[in-house]
Order: sequence, then structure tokens, then C-alpha cells
Amino acid sequence: MHTRIGRTIAGVLALGMVLGVAGTASAEERGGPFENIKVSPVAATWQYSKDGGKTFSDQPQPAPRAGVAPTGHEPKYPYAWKGAFEIADPSKVAGLWVRIFEEHEYAAAPRASICTGDLIAASGGYWKDLGFTPTLLDAVVKVNDKEVPIAHGPLLYFWLPLLTELKQGKNTIEMSGHVYTYWGGAAYAGSQAPVKKLDVKMIMAEAQPTEIYNGPILGDCGDAYFTLACRTQIQADLTVEATPVEPAGAAVTAVSKNKIWHRVKIEIPKGTRKVTYTLTAKVGAHETKRGPFTATLPAGDSFRFVAFGNVGGHSRGVDIWAANSKLVLKAAPALLVNSGNTMEQSPWTFNWEKYYTGPAGDLFAAVPQLVTPCNRDFTGIFNELHYTPAPDGYAHNWSKVIGPVRFIGVDGNEDWKVGNGNYVWLEKELSSAKEKFIVVLDGYPAYSSGINSKKAFPAHLQTRNVVLPLLGKHKASLMLCSWDPDYERIEPTPDKGVTQIVTGAIGAASWHKWDGRIGQNPFGPGPNANARAAWGKVVRPDGGEWVGYVSTRHFCVFDVTPSAMTMKVLACGGNAAADIKDLKVLDEKVFKPRQ
Repeated sequence: MHTRIGRTIAGVLALGMVLGVAGTASAEERGGPFENIKVSPVAATWQYSKDGGKTFSDQPQPAPRAGVAPTGHEPKYPYAWKGAFEIADPSKVAGLWVRIFEEHEYAAAPRASICTGDLIAASGGYWKDLGFTPTLLDAVVKVNDKEVPIAHGPLLYFWLPLLTELKQGKNTIEMSGHVYTYWGGAAYAGSQAPVKKLDVKMIMAEAQPTEIYNGPILGDCGDAYFTLACRTQIQADLTVEATPVEPAGAAVTAVSKNKIWHRVKIEIPKGTRKVTYTLTAKVGAHETKRGPFTATLPAGDSFRFVAFGNVGGHSRGVDIWAANSKLVLKAAPALLVNSGNTMEQSPWTFNWEKYYTGPAGDLFAAVPQLVTPCNRDFTGIFNELHYTPAPDGYAHNWSKVIGPVRFIGVDGNEDWKVGNGNYVWLEKELSSAKEKFIVVLDGYPAYSSGINSKKAFPAHLQTRNVVLPLLGKHKASLMLCSWDPDYERIEPTPDKGVTQIVTGAIGAASWHKWDGRIGQNPFGPGPNANARAAWGKVVRPDGGEWVGYVSTRHFCVFDVTPSAMTMKVLACGGNAAADIKDLKVLDEKVFKPRQ
């Protein structure tokens, strides 16, 4: 896969032997979408630049070499490529991808990738997401002088999909960005040898059946619509046919045309509480179906929602997440409230189906979901797969009324200084709210006793100093967060805010070793309660409660009626066969209507 393949006919045939037959390369090498589909090389003539496109050469350019882990401050080198290729019949091209290749002086070459955003800066220096990878950061691609649309937010691709219109005959492509390379010391034999050259290749797929994956994930919904998101391997038309079941009604359809990322809003009769739906992906004459699925939608003044966070999708925890998602489904919620931290290595596109969407497919296809981002959830795939109540369906600051509850999403990654646009928006939402309950989602807790909160980061401090006191001023009911792999409920003094719940342990794969220290929480068990045994329930001298369970997997069940919102927190240990009524109750609280 990593040996350079030239622009000769022999080189094109060699690439075809590697990629032309489905299943000949691993899913990780191929980047996910090529599992069980046939792809073939696209012969192109290329020119190469290492000064960002000021000058070009016919020869692939030497790559930069770095020997230390990137922190966001190391130099990044401007590179560019431009090429030309022939397409005999554009109607037969159902997918087109491009990838950077590198040739080394040793055989075990690291993976090459393209990043559609400055991942190092955007992730706060999570260089591990890059791995031992020569990466093109901030990639910009144009096909026939038109910029290729890219997912909302940074993503790492092995093969970048080129969602574009092609012309019969000659087509052109331009690609530019900043290359960063990291060889990781002695991780590879001969790893100090420099990359000899960076090359670029394209492949394509003709019309054929395409898998529907990364969903469906139900998102925002109302009394006359619901939304979903998913992905297809190659560009396809996706049709959603939905039939109201409760009450019964005529079938309706909605279509997403010629995309791989599909986000669909389905209009249904007002007051529908239950609906069945089927997805059909069409590529040329080929059709692929998924479903039928049955979805229960929140409606009326009484409904149940489940809150959770910190799925932390990873190979080490995939079985736990799969089992616990089934337990959540057994609780029969009409709504999911997800406070973030969804994936351990969220920027890599190929991980999501294996570790997040696939294991919880039954749950995500059946229950609508409201989300807020935390930690690495800045990435494009999180944004593409979660249809939010914001006007554009993508933004993470939103307000949603369901029955007597107003849910408000707050993106803790953004700036919330007093008086700025975000602050003014939030205060307006709170001050105008007439609902009996206000539930706010913010991935970053203001206070936490967890191991990850020994140090308060800026996102936590602005939640502590700005967001939570504002919620207290306007008498919100509670704030839900994730971040720490624990369950914790704090009741701050009235001047500091409202009930805050950290629900950060539904499926995280691995957690930091417990070292006995309590985090940034003055409303917890106190400075002397430094042992694991301190976790449980504490009543402070001022009468405020504190409840905490370290590294205990759980989810929170809320039953809403006009007169009360009742919470019950259930421990879940990864046993999908367990009966909900037999799960241990960690905490309970009744929230009274706002005055």
C-alpha cells in the first residue's frame, strides 16, 4: 500500500491490483468506505510543489522530516499538487477519492493522511490522533476550479472523498495544505530515515451497491418531523420512507441527493408518537435498503428521556458500549440526551462505525438524540452525524422545547464571556423561558471531583464563572455534563448556580488510574475526603447534598410530567441481558417545577 506507484501504465495496473478487488486490503489501510466495494485507479499526470503552489515540478518533492511529537508550534510546510485526468463517462463515476502517498528508505512506512482542518491546533495538541503519519493539514481541494465541500470540522482521512461534478474528457484537480511529519523516534526500524518523496493518487468507483452505515442516527425532532443522519460508502441518492404508526397515517418520503453524508428531515403528521421507516440508497440501477426501524418520538406533556456521556468509543470498550446501549433501549426512552466525549480517536473517519455508531445501532435508530460536544467532539464526523435543533442543523448552541421542558445546548468549547454574543443569546433563552423545567447540556462541568479535573481548564472555568451562575439567576432546573468518568451530583450554593450532574461513564474504554485525589469541587465531600471510600452520598453542613460514584458505568433516567421531573440513576456493568428493574439505583432526585 505504501510503495510509490508511478504514473506509468505499469504503475496504474499495480495500483489496480491492490485496490481494484474488494477485500484485498484491510479496512484501516483503505480508510473504511472501501470495504466490500470495488475501486480502480484513475490515471493522472501530476505536478508537485513544496512552496504552496508558487513553483511546480514534474517530480514528487522530498518531504520534511521531524523527530519530535507535535504540540501545535512546530513548523508546517506548505505543499501543493495539481493534476489532470480523463473521464470518459462522468455518469458512471459514483465515487472519487484522493490520497497522499510517501516513499521511505524502509519498508514499514507510516500511514499517510489528509486532514480537513488544523487538527493539532483544534484539538489542543492531541498529536496522538496523527500517529506516525505524514499529514496534510488544512487541506483545500479544487476540482475543475470548484472547491470540494468538506465535512463540518477537522477530520483525518486516508482517502479524501471528492464530492464534485466531473466533466466528460479532461478534468483538473488542485490540492494544497501544510505537511507535518512525525516519525516517533525508534517506533519503526530505520525511522530516522527521511521520507524520500510525497506523491498523490486517485481512485474511483463505478455504480454499484453501497452500504448504508454510521447510522441511521436520529437527531432533532418535533411534533411534525424527525431527522436522521447516516453515511453511504459512495455517492448515492438516499430515500427515507416513513409510515406513522401511532396514530396510523399515510407513508411520506424524503430524499438526500448524490451525497455520502446524508442528513434528512422527514415531515410527518402532527402529533405522531411512533413511526416506522426504511432507508434506500440508490446508485445508478443499484439499490440497498436498511430497515424497517421503529422510532418512538417524545410528544405531549409526559415523556421519558435518558441522559448519558463519555461513550469514549474504543476497541477496548466496544462490547461494554454495545451492552449498555441495549440497557438504555430497555428503559424505553423517547429521547436521548448525550453530553459528549463520544470517541477516543474521533478524528479518524474509519473508527466511528466500529466503536460508536455500529455497537449502538438499535438504540440510535430508535430514539431521537440531543447532543452537546466535549473534548474531541469538534471533529467533522460528530457534526455530520448529529442533527441538532440549531437552524442549520449543525451548531451546538441551541434551544429545544419538548412538552414542559426546555433543553438548551451550550458548546463549552466556545467563548462565553459576559456580554458577548453567546452570553446574550443564552440569557435571552433563559429569561424568556416559560417552561416548568430547563435542562442545560454543557460537556464541561463547572465543578468536578473526578480524576480529570484535578486541574481546571479554561472551558471548565468559564462554565464555573459564567454559565452556571447565569443558570442560577434564571432558576434553571439542572445542568448535565460529561468530561470525568464518574457519576456526580452537586448542589452548589444559590449564588453559584443550580444542580450539576456529571454523567460521564456509559461506555468509556479505559480510565486514568485512580490516585485518591479529589478534583476541583468545593461542594463535594471536602478537602480531607481523598480516598475512594469517600465516594457515595454526603450531606454538607449547609444542607447541600453531594452524591458521587467514581468510575461507575451508569445512565440517568428522567420521567417528565407537568408536576415533576423525577431522576433515577442506574448502574450498568455491560450485561445486556440484565433486567432494568434489577439495576442498582445510584441516586434519585425529584425536580419541582420552576417558580
